[in-house]
Amino acid sequence: MNRPPSTTIPTPPRLLNRTQRIYAACTVLAVVLLVPVLGSTILVLQATEIFVFMVSFAGLHVLSGRLGLISIGHGAFMGIGGLGAAVAVRDYGLPLLLVPLVGALVAAVAGCVVAFPSLRLPGAYLALLTVAVAMALPIAMNRFVGPLGIRVEGDLVPPAWTGLARDQDDLWQYALVVAVGSAVLMTLHLLLRGRFGRALLAVRDEPLAAASFGIDVARTHLAGVAISSALAGFSGGLLIYATPFVSGAQYPFELSLSMFALVIAVGASSVWMSVPASILLVMLPVFLLDRGWAIWEPVIYGVMLLVMTRVSNGHGLLSMIGPGRSLGRSIPGRARRRAIDDAADAGPGIILLDNGSD
Repeated sequence: MNRPPSTTIPTPPRLLNRTQRIYAACTVLAVVLLVPVLGSTILVLQATEIFVFMVSFAGLHVLSGRLGLISIGHGAFMGIGGLGAAVAVRDYGLPLLLVPLVGALVAAVAGCVVAFPSLRLPGAYLALLTVAVAMALPIAMNRFVGPLGIRVEGDLVPPAWTGLARDQDDLWQYALVVAVGSAVLMTLHLLLRGRFGRALLAVRDEPLAAASFGIDVARTHLAGVAISSALAGFSGGLLIYATPFVSGAQYPFELSLSMFALVIAVGASSVWMSVPASILLVMLPVFLLDRGWAIWEPVIYGVMLLVMTRVSNGHGLLSMIGPGRSLGRSIPGRARRRAIDDAADAGPGIILLDNGSD
């Protein structure tokens, strides 16, 4: 019996070519190594927070860039993960090194609980649910753990093999966050280049066709939401390394709004959008505060959102850089539908989503 021909639907080209990726990697590595050497203690803390938020923004890439869903409460899931991890340390003596994993688990469960009612409804319902979570979380945290929050006891003392003194714990925290955050981002990148990433794209672009070829749309949606929330909770746990306390003031509704605005402005087409987005999220308020312009921060976010939406046709800054294009634009609708129709005419078979990695 002859097998029906498979249909290939190309995914978008990479944002940078091979040479550009090497230059970019060398630049990032140089910056990472120079920060602890040339930077002050405050700069090291800010760089640590940037890497923490990179992990969280990677979760928004999974949700918005891959699944096409909207979350306006991603900062709240960071808080949920951080709070769960802090309680585990305070009440159960959890080692500090395991804090991010517990945060990821707690936030993933919370994300599934929030998303489950909206799985079979349009994506706007998930956005409304996450708004409710983001607005309620600071109030709930102030109510149950107090305005001062929970202080996480314990020190991340630099091991002897690092050659760092005990009072250089900020450098050890920075190195730990950079190493763990980079490993998580690389693992996520490889995961999304494989079968699971292609399933997310199929569910986002052609849910009916994906279901007809055996992909469980609801389960794939739930898995994507769980991974996105887990990354947020993981970053909430990582943040405890830099700031050993958790309170509602750390995760206001404005944090989630700022993250949402940056995802739209920068673009969710690549997991590496987390780099410029996290730099802007951490350094823009510092820049404005130093100049007495902090009151203009919401205005700047609004103007940035409007301008980038207009000039990038709604696909963000990354869609205008290099050979890469926004995921939604890079696969022409007519070509995609033609591929689906050809596969249906051929009979039962499998749509092969080419990830372009060969």
